[in-house]
Amino acid sequence: MTPLLSLQGLRVEFGARAAGRKRSVTVIDDLDLEVLEGETLAVVGESGAGKSTLAEAVVGLIHPTGGSIRFSGTELVGLRGQARRRMRSRMQMVAQNPLLALNPRQAVGNQVEEPLRVHTSLNRAHRRLRANEMIAALDLSPAMRDRLPHELSGGQAQRVVLARALILEPSMIIFDEPTSSLDVSVQAGVLNLLQQIKADHGLTYLFITHDLGVARHLADRIAVMRSGQIVEQQTASALFDHPQHAYTRTLIASALTV
Repeated sequence: MTPLLSLQGLRVEFGARAAGRKRSVTVIDDLDLEVLEGETLAVVGESGAGKSTLAEAVVGLIHPTGGSIRFSGTELVGLRGQARRRMRSRMQMVAQNPLLALNPRQAVGNQVEEPLRVHTSLNRAHRRLRANEMIAALDLSPAMRDRLPHELSGGQAQRVVLARALILEPSMIIFDEPTSSLDVSVQAGVLNLLQQIKADHGLTYLFITHDLGVARHLADRIAVMRSGQIVEQQTASALFDHPQHAYTRTLIASALTV
């Protein structure tokens, strides 16, 4: 399979001040990673490993200090303006807390329509029709479009965020801990929904999570991240059956004892 997303030598540094002196802190250090077209790649690791920073660098929320990010053959580092906007429409992100990702004062339907206002020339009637279709496709009632986010359950809010991400028909979705804020009883349904969406739309997933059980259930391959670097990559089954790195073995052992 062809890599849809390719990271080479990726480096992200942030400025910090300690003892009155400014210094840089390296969060991602010379990271190489490929996400193959049509697969689900999970990136796992402890809090502070740099997983969310990785996701934000890929979608352009933060700027890398060095290295390359190529999406569908196009270099994203340094890409600006309309060119960046066109690429961004093909790569959507679903954040950790769906309620925080939604505008608390704006109706659900308007928020699902918003990407169409930004990225397309569709008129209001067509945007509304497309949003209604997407809301229905995510098994939400038509009445949901007029509700505010605080009137939704966690599972409903997650479906709204997914509808908004899908409405531009992207090639890839990046998930940053999308089930961590949901009740356990809701998580299984959301994970099954993600698998169905992927199959229906022919998507590629980059799935950021600290939960190895979720990664094992959802991913084709798993990359283990520690201190800003990828220390191991294997298929999901091989990683659990034959972990190669000591850190991976520690993560698996910890997950099994929880």
